[in-house]
Amino acid sequence: MTEDTKITWLKRLLIVKMVVVLLLWALPSWIAPEPVLNIFGVKMPEDPFFMRIFGGVQLGLIFLYWFAYRNPVRNRDIIKYAVIDNALSFITILGVAFTTGITNPTIWVSAVLVALFAIGFYVLIPAPVEA
Repeated sequence: MTEDTKITWLKRLLIVKMVVVLLLWALPSWIAPEPVLNIFGVKMPEDPFFMRIFGGVQLGLIFLYWFAYRNPVRNRDIIKYAVIDNALSFITILGVAFTTGITNPTIWVSAVLVALFAIGFYVLIPAPVEA
């Protein structure tokens, strides 16, 4: 695969990632009322602080992905971060699944998505620019 083709596919993947983060994780965690969370099979925690902070952080990550989209070669460290972030999310979900169990289908969908994102970002990391 040529570098130009990799960049094209990386940009597509970044768009998908931004949309998924916004609709599946960021907005629901940040501002969704309890009835909306119930659609995702998530119960409102007694103290929603950490859930709301998670949503805010996810919104911030969308901006990082946008920078990577605008110039993937110059911002290749953001792509490397995305590999680590998604891989750790996947490992965390598996750890919880093996220790306490997970029955919520939304979390399993998230597990598949973050695993695919980690692999995709790893494969599509742009080559460094020679000085």
